[in-house]
Amino acid sequence: MRRNRSVVLSLALTAAMLITAAVRKIFQYAAAPARDKDSDFIFPASKSQDWPTVMIAEPKVAPVAFKQIGGFTNDASRLNKTAIYGLVRISSEDDLRRALQFAREHKLKVSCAGQQHSMGGQTFTHGGLVLDFHDFNRISLDKEHKTVNLQSGVRWWQVQQLLDKQGLSVKSMQSINIFSIGGSLSVNGHGIDPAPGQIAPTVRRMRVMLSNGEVVNTSPTENADLFRHVLGGYGLFGVILDVDLAVVDNEMYNRRAVYMNYKDFPAYYRSHIEGNNEIGLTFGRLSISPGSYLRETVLHVYDKTQFTGSLPPLTPGRLETLDRFIINFSKRGGVGRWLRWTLEKYVEPRLHTCVTRNQAMNQKDVCLVSRNEEMYDDMAYLKNRLPDTDILQEYFVAYDRMPEFVDRLRSVVQRNKTNLLNVTIRIVHKDDVSALPYAKEDMFAFVLYFNVGFDTRDNEILKKTTSDLIDATQLLGGTYYLPYQLFYSKEQLRKSYPEIDNFFAEKRRYDQDELFSNKFYEKYGK
Repeated sequence: MRRNRSVVLSLALTAAMLITAAVRKIFQYAAAPARDKDSDFIFPASKSQDWPTVMIAEPKVAPVAFKQIGGFTNDASRLNKTAIYGLVRISSEDDLRRALQFAREHKLKVSCAGQQHSMGGQTFTHGGLVLDFHDFNRISLDKEHKTVNLQSGVRWWQVQQLLDKQGLSVKSMQSINIFSIGGSLSVNGHGIDPAPGQIAPTVRRMRVMLSNGEVVNTSPTENADLFRHVLGGYGLFGVILDVDLAVVDNEMYNRRAVYMNYKDFPAYYRSHIEGNNEIGLTFGRLSISPGSYLRETVLHVYDKTQFTGSLPPLTPGRLETLDRFIINFSKRGGVGRWLRWTLEKYVEPRLHTCVTRNQAMNQKDVCLVSRNEEMYDDMAYLKNRLPDTDILQEYFVAYDRMPEFVDRLRSVVQRNKTNLLNVTIRIVHKDDVSALPYAKEDMFAFVLYFNVGFDTRDNEILKKTTSDLIDATQLLGGTYYLPYQLFYSKEQLRKSYPEIDNFFAEKRRYDQDELFSNKFYEKYGK
């Protein structure tokens, strides 16, 4: 009897311990972060980043508004912790002009920072002066001409909230709305509207402050050379003060998803999506589930539809905790990835926020959504408490080379055992606007989302994967995106961007003292 009781107690204790461990793990995967994630791990290692910057001068009355003096900064990767001279708050053009003068007098390099989601040190340099534009965020709408004027520190969610109340919508933006306008212009971001693809074609005018404090008006017809270099110029030519962007009407769409084999994707896109003015938004996704790994593809399509009701206002996202748990669970192996793909395929369509039939005045559409609602995404569920980080990369290939690229991607990732979490497919068009185009023709953009720990092994694997994928992409005549970790060689850079030497030469012509700098320029432009 005693023995049986002891066995039962042992089993009960073991079960309790397992349940407690499971609950803790679920909480760890699902809980929102209590504070910003930080890490002292730096990759690649650099001694110059290990010590705080020594102040060169500290005037009795600071001529600039320092938000931080000395110390460190980092970007969204959390892998580039860097000692800086200081962080300056910019809330007016006079603040900016004084900051540039301060930097010239003290021989400091200057970098511009928005949300710092570039992941290779594009927004700072060691010992440099970092300009913080969060308070430089005025918005002015010209509804009659469908143009919105935005200072460079405005975040996309701010302009979306204004436009939504006026029945308008952003024409092109990145798929997450937390980024700053200046940052998006500096990388020539792209989104899920297939018509413009990139942001550059929607830009009507920009005002730019050069390193000497001069303000220059730029557009496709005025100071056009500076205009095309600042768009996608990574902050190396001048500071974007404000921009006029074209906006469009908010619309209602019928949301649907089409599943197919990846080899059928290009033909389906050409036949049903390309040039179809009745489609408002579209993007694809590749499966990372073990049974259909990088083979099954879904294309999300948003068809324009007649709508007689009132367009619904923007609403906060739902199910953030569940989404966070699912994506973090998928980081740990095949079961989590199968679960995530299965839920996205069969469950998410039933949970998606849609206008009901009654709200739609009994229209027949299955799931009606507004343009603004679908583009209003902060992806807060990606923030977590785990001791790791998630890294973005992007590759661009011509439509018909997609199957070959996916085959090479699958081979590289499986061979290197890289922790690939997600592959999104977007459309970018041949770039005839910017001086450093990543789209040499109409192309698919493959947005890859990797997970790595704060350790050398994981990051060495990702570094090798990056180099392998760049080589594979270039064999197909494709290119890669520059705002991420600086894992590529100068030879790889020149092969994808043969304009790069002229780009750097023009940078030095506009900025003769090379006041504007960042780690990208220091590694490849010198």
